[in-house]
Amino acid sequence: MRVLGLSSARRPRRAGVTIIEVLAATAILGIGLVGVGSMVTYGVISHRKSVNYTIAAARATQEIERIRDAGYLGAQIGTALFPSPTYTILSATQVAFTVPELRNGQGRITLSEDAEAQAIDPDTGLPYGNLKQVQVQISWGGSRNLQGSYRVATLIANRP
Repeated sequence: MRVLGLSSARRPRRAGVTIIEVLAATAILGIGLVGVGSMVTYGVISHRKSVNYTIAAARATQEIERIRDAGYLGAQIGTALFPSPTYTILSATQVAFTVPELRNGQGRITLSEDAEAQAIDPDTGLPYGNLKQVQVQISWGGSRNLQGSYRVATLIANRP
């Protein structure tokens, strides 16, 4: 019997991992870390967006409540309701303001008579305004993922 070397069936196995197994484990770990990293990034962006919308909603609600407190007759564009320098009167129906809590935060309030809600005065027989529409729009800047705007509208009734 001639023995040149040990056959593969009789060769002792070495303990450890092969380079292929190390590469496969590294690839799987890398894919997992990229997934976790993107989830964290998305979570941070979503949180910032929700903070921006919350700030905008609170400010818009504050403006609407302030106008509503003035009542139908007091809801007019002018320095009495919109004092300078906080507000900038743009026209007879629009006022602008800044929202410093938001990056490049700008707001606009629009007050208009609701033409469809005209009522007839029983004493004179002439139409009079019955509702005013108040719109508040707030927009903000930032990166493409963080830009946004918020708009809310309500009606103020004239109760003679």
